[in-house]
Parts: sequence; C-alpha cells; structure tokens
Amino acid sequence: MRLLSPFSFLLSPRFAVAGLLVLTPIAARAQNPDLMLSQAERDSILKDYHNVFPLLGRKAIERGFDLPKPIGLNIFGLYMNQGIDITDLGLSTGSDPLVPIDVIKFGSNTSTVYSLSFRGDLWVLPFLNFYGYGGQAQANTTVELVEPIGFTSSVDQSGIYGGLGLTGAFGIKRFFAVADINWSWTQLEKLDAPVQGRVLSLRLGKAFKIGRTQRLQVWAGAMNQKFRTETNGSIRLGDAIPPSTVDQIRTKLEDVPNQPWYQNLGPLQKAVVDTIVNHLLNSNAGDITINYGLNKAPSTPWNMLIGSNFDFNKRWTIRGEVGFIGRTSALLNLVYRLDF
Repeated sequence: MRLLSPFSFLLSPRFAVAGLLVLTPIAARAQNPDLMLSQAERDSILKDYHNVFPLLGRKAIERGFDLPKPIGLNIFGLYMNQGIDITDLGLSTGSDPLVPIDVIKFGSNTSTVYSLSFRGDLWVLPFLNFYGYGGQAQANTTVELVEPIGFTSSVDQSGIYGGLGLTGAFGIKRFFAVADINWSWTQLEKLDAPVQGRVLSLRLGKAFKIGRTQRLQVWAGAMNQKFRTETNGSIRLGDAIPPSTVDQIRTKLEDVPNQPWYQNLGPLQKAVVDTIVNHLLNSNAGDITINYGLNKAPSTPWNMLIGSNFDFNKRWTIRGEVGFIGRTSALLNLVYRLDF
C-alpha cells in the first residue's frame, strides 16, 4: 500500500492495506429475535432444510431465528486514507548493514489505498462467522521531510494481500451487536517481507423488516487498526526522490558538508549520506538502490464507522460503510449466499 529524505515513503503504503481491511460485518438478521419466524414459516423452512452449517442451525430455526444461507461469496472495493507516524529510520547502500540516521525528522505523512478484494465466508454457528479474503491494492504514500532538508515526496506501488477473520453477532429484538477481528498479510513491491496487520471493529445497529424477504440494517461503530511496526525494504534512489524534487533542493544538497547536522554525524552515517547526495547531484540517482528500515504506526489507531446493509432476498445483499474521524475510508460490498 528514502534517504536524507523520503526513503520513508516507500514504506508506508503497506499499512493501508493491512488495513485494508476495514471489513464490514456479516448481516446480523439471524440473531434478531424481533424478526422471528412464525410457526408456519418455521415448519415450511425445516421441511426442506438440509444444510450442514451453521451447526445447531436446525435448532435455531425451531426457536424462530431467520438464518441467512451459510456460505457467502463477496466482492468489495475499498478506499482508505490515514496518517502515518515514521520513526527510527536507518539507511544503507549495497550490501552494507543499515545505519541509523536520526537527524532525519518527518512531518505529516499519509497513506492512501485503493483495493479490490474477494472474500468467502461461512456461518459456522448461528452467531459465529469465519471468513478468508484476498485481493490486489494500489497504494500511495506521501511523506513530508522537515529536517535536515524540508520537502515532500510521493511514491506509488502495488501489492497483493490476504487474510482471515471472525465475526460474532448477537441480537436483542431489532437491535444487534457485531464484533469483528481479522488478520492480514500484505506484500508490496518495494518491501522485503509481507506486512502483518490486525483490524478490530465493534458495531451496534438496528434491523428493519422491509418485505417478505427484504431486510435493512443500519449501524454505527468504531475500528482499531494495528500493523507490524518494523519495516525493511529497498528502492531505487530515483524512485524515492524524483528529479523534480532534486531540482527543488539541489542548492541545499550542495551545501550538505557545511551543515552542522552533517558535521555531527558519525563516519558510517556520513558515508551513507555522501553516497546518496553524490548520486543526486550527479543526476544518476537511478543507478543506486537504497536499503532502509524504520518503525511506523497509524497516527490515529481508532476511527468511527457508520454503515448500512440491504438484503434483496436470501441470496443477494449489498452493503456500504464509511469511516471518519482519524481515518477516512469507504467500502462497497456485494454478496451472494449459498446453501451448504
């Protein structure tokens, strides 16, 4: 989903995807006693009911619960934008080990992700859903460097991701509560290893019976995102610091050896900075690859959610959700459900 400067940017898109995974809750109508089946409806369903899942499904129907079909095939698109905190930057070139460059300080950094995903889910129990998902993402990271040289840079990269999750649902009359947790692994093209992420979300909502098979659910909630803090990777210097950015800071680069921050560096740190600056000034930045390591975290781990879910019938469902306050996101999900 970076040198003297922006090497950092190459490292941020991944979070997004981890996140990715602002996954919406599975429809909670199954757990809603106020939408209970009549005795005639129970008898009609049970007469031809042969599903293996959910376990205890027949008993739930006998008690009047209107269960969804157990298997769901999902396709969903996601947009997400969030702030990222970057610390503990280390740089090197070639096969040299990373060298801490703590004189580099960052300002406002943002990660934006667009993704298309597929998910399969199964109601294992009437109140517990298990799912797996995977997809492809396009990520952009914009990084603001404030010290020792100030400028902003942006890097795009693509990646793939996958994950697993659990959803639990509970209803009282027309109201329901949903808790969802999922774990993701995202591989972006400029990172050495997949980024591990965890998303926890809680939702409270209300269900409405629109027609014989049509249902509407609306909810509000909160989401917490966490991903592995340590990131390592490599990037071509020319991708990390585009020529247009070099032109903007060329005068400052030429004066680097005379800067107090440079004079306070150790020998290994100076060697790394000298190599990077020389390539930038000689306009051959594309000839060198920079290795980097850093720690990153969401600037705001929690954000708010509101969403809605509409069941056209027992087979087709469409849902949408938006996130705000701390992290901006939008998700649209189409679901087709099967017997099993």
